[in-house]
Amino acid sequence: MSLEPKRLAAAFFIPRQGDDLPIEKLLEMAGASNISIFSATLSDGSGLVDCRWAGMSCQSYLDELPYHQLLEIYFWQSDFLELLSEEDDPIALDADEALPLAQAFKHSCEALSPEVAFLVTHLDQAQRDFILSREWMVLAKEANGLADERFGLLFLNEEVSKYWISHPLRDDRDSLPISSGKLVFAGRGSSRWF
Repeated sequence: MSLEPKRLAAAFFIPRQGDDLPIEKLLEMAGASNISIFSATLSDGSGLVDCRWAGMSCQSYLDELPYHQLLEIYFWQSDFLELLSEEDDPIALDADEALPLAQAFKHSCEALSPEVAFLVTHLDQAQRDFILSREWMVLAKEANGLADERFGLLFLNEEVSKYWISHPLRDDRDSLPISSGKLVFAGRGSSRWF
C-alpha cells in the first residue's frame, strides 16, 4: 500500500462476530462524515475510503483479519501538529488544543467496541505493516507491550486492561475517563502525545 507520506493513523481492532459491518457503517459509528467510497485502489484491489474524522480530511481502510476487522483511519501529520500548542510548558489536559482529537478517538472506541485501539503520533508507527504486526499483541492480550509502544493514545477494553501491570514508567501518563476499559496517552503534560 502506498499512502502519501507524512500520514498518522488511528487503528481499531474490532472483534469479528459473524455479521461483520461494512466500512461505511463502521466509519459512521466512529463519527466520520463525508464518507466517499470511491477512492484510490490499493495493490490488493481494495480501496481507500475518503472521509472526515475528528475535523480532519482522512482516508480509511478496512482489513479483514481472521479474528478482527481492523479499521484504519489515516490523517495528515500536519493537521495533527496544527492542533498542538506551541508552548513548551506542561499544559493541563482540559486546556490541550488537541483534546477534540482525543474526544473523537474516545467516542470511536465507545461506539466500535474494539478490543484494542491506538492512535499513532510517530510516522514509523503509521505504516500499515507496523499496525498489522501488532495484531499478535492484541490476541495475546499484551497490555504492557502495547502500553510500552507509547502510542499517542491507547485504548484497551475491559478484558485486555486486566493484563496491565502497574509500573512507575508505564503509569506516568495522562488518561481520559471512558465508559469501559482504559484510555491513556503516551505520556503526561507536554509529552502527552509522544
